[in-house]
Amino acid sequence: MIFKKISVDFHGVLNKAPEYFKAFMDYAMAQGFLVYVVSGGPRAAIIDFLRQHDVAYSSLWCVIDEPQINEQTQFFADGSFRVDDYLWDKAKAEFCRDEEIGLHIDDSAVYGTYFSTGYCRYNHQAQTFSINGQTFPADLSPQELFAKLLPFYKSK
Repeated sequence: MIFKKISVDFHGVLNKAPEYFKAFMDYAMAQGFLVYVVSGGPRAAIIDFLRQHDVAYSSLWCVIDEPQINEQTQFFADGSFRVDDYLWDKAKAEFCRDEEIGLHIDDSAVYGTYFSTGYCRYNHQAQTFSINGQTFPADLSPQELFAKLLPFYKSK
């Protein structure tokens, strides 16, 4: 069986509205989709948050876990790190393309320029979702949002 896949960013999206995205992800999985949580990291903190909020997901992927990025990362004593902007900014797009994830929700305007698959920008402050020149209010139910975004699903 071939599953369709979508992904939701953690920082700036899932962590800003956990109940909303939990319901969105639950609905997507009930429709037969695999749902990935995609983030920069760190993995352990994200897993703790997802458990605390009882968020179900199919897989978790973190940019910082990628060997080619990790090798080029400067780690500092305070736990922070520095990665080349270009490597970081395109990493999620490459992962979604390679994993055939046809729709990704993220809060970054920059990351979207690298995507060849569907990319929806969530703006928590403005309470909007934007994709391909269309904007939807964040007060849509998770089911309504799913229906609005589905036509933009685009795998490689």
